[in-house]
Amino acid sequence: MINIKQFQKPKENDFFFAHHFQRKISGVFALLLKRTFITPNHITLASIIVGLYSFYYFLKGDAYHDLIGILLFQLSFLLDCIDGDLARLRSENRVKLSGMYFDYLRSLLLEPVLPIFLTIGLVINGYSELILIGMIIATIWRWAPQFAREHIVIRQLERNKDLVNNSQFFVDIPKGFSNKNTSFAGLISKIVIIFWGLPIGLMNTITILAVTGVYLLNQEQYNEVKFIYLLLLATFYFLHFMKSTVDEYKLLDEFWK
Repeated sequence: MINIKQFQKPKENDFFFAHHFQRKISGVFALLLKRTFITPNHITLASIIVGLYSFYYFLKGDAYHDLIGILLFQLSFLLDCIDGDLARLRSENRVKLSGMYFDYLRSLLLEPVLPIFLTIGLVINGYSELILIGMIIATIWRWAPQFAREHIVIRQLERNKDLVNNSQFFVDIPKGFSNKNTSFAGLISKIVIIFWGLPIGLMNTITILAVTGVYLLNQEQYNEVKFIYLLLLATFYFLHFMKSTVDEYKLLDEFWK
């Protein structure tokens, strides 16, 4: 009997919500798909298609359509968990470079674009185009260095596949949350990162906002709440990732050498 944890990411390298919820589902699906013709790349392609389709609903800008869109985006993320679990299950915890490229493409197409389309929904409902420009700039600031580094890492792995075992090649902002900082300020920092810093935190927060908008708020109130949240998100992108973005560019210099 295969233990699901044997082919999944360790807790410290995964998102809290993903580890405790999505992975419970994705591991089961990976086991069911192990002996089928479906490959991890098939799952990744389905994840991309579902994710891109979800953006159509965000263009409507109301709570009902935002809820449909974010649930589809959650499904896309679940499929992204399944493809990784299936790849590790079939390859004894080693992921092929072609799969890494495809997964990299999925992240590039979907994760940075989600807040942009949410902001477009506000603009369509009468908000200034300036907030869209600000969100685009903040998103580029947040994601461009990380994706550039990931691309360089994959190119380096193409030249020397043994480097896949070098953990320094996958240096990233910690996804798990340790118990080292138990102060009130540390707790607040963790909460802020969960709601604004992590892609899955953004997904879950928008899900809660959309459900609240559907059942408790009118359209104007919902837009105001969503505007405040996205404004805080853009501010967080600039402030929190200021040091990490500079560090990413320093890493790029090292990887190019």
